[in-house]
Amino acid sequence: MDNECVIVAKGIKKTYRSGSVQSNVLQGIDMEVMRGECVFLVGPSGSGKTTLLSILGCILSPDSGELQIMDYDVTGLNAKHQARFRREHVGFVFQRFHLFDGLQAWENVRVALDLLGYPARLAKAESHRLLELVGLSDRTEYRSSQLSMGQRQRVALARALAGDPDLILADEPTASLDAETGLNAMKTLNQLAKTLGKTVVVVTHDSRIFGLADRILNLVDGRINESTVEQRQKASNLAGQTVSAADLR
Repeated sequence: MDNECVIVAKGIKKTYRSGSVQSNVLQGIDMEVMRGECVFLVGPSGSGKTTLLSILGCILSPDSGELQIMDYDVTGLNAKHQARFRREHVGFVFQRFHLFDGLQAWENVRVALDLLGYPARLAKAESHRLLELVGLSDRTEYRSSQLSMGQRQRVALARALAGDPDLILADEPTASLDAETGLNAMKTLNQLAKTLGKTVVVVTHDSRIFGLADRILNLVDGRINESTVEQRQKASNLAGQTVSAADLR
């Protein structure tokens, strides 16, 4: 694993207000994530996981604190520069995939490449290469409505890799999948983090896949506690899915 630090967050705070009610969702988040790491964010609903993921993806801005991604200070970027940074450095994997049912698999990937300004011929070739990378070389011409749930998630992963982003953020990527399909999807994501040197941050409630994380960051009351390897393995075992070192290869 490369020792390059991709994410450095210091004192990240975020508060939401609704009338006279104030919710301090993030209360001083400090975290570092290295290149090639696969880090899970876990915690109860409302603990701030998705808010933190949105800040890491430059969708939201923190109220205070500092955030560096790839040595860029992204804390004070305006909306235009946030959008540009997302396009160039961040890939997203969503729970419900967000694919276009009427498009073929490669066309769904090409959409992201079109936004990056790829010429049409190069975008098609790159789309096919990315689908091959996630094990879908035999499904490139299938419309997303013809694919299984697991295959759709792989298309979504291929799309997230469009443009060779440094950081991949996944929000509940296994929530719509059965246990075996979800585990296989996360194995693919973990392997890509290692082989391609991507940094991966995953928000999840799915304890069945905890063993695939390099680290687990537990958000409680707007603050982070880091779990140990033993705690992670115990959680996976209790969920009925033991993940061994061999499973990661």
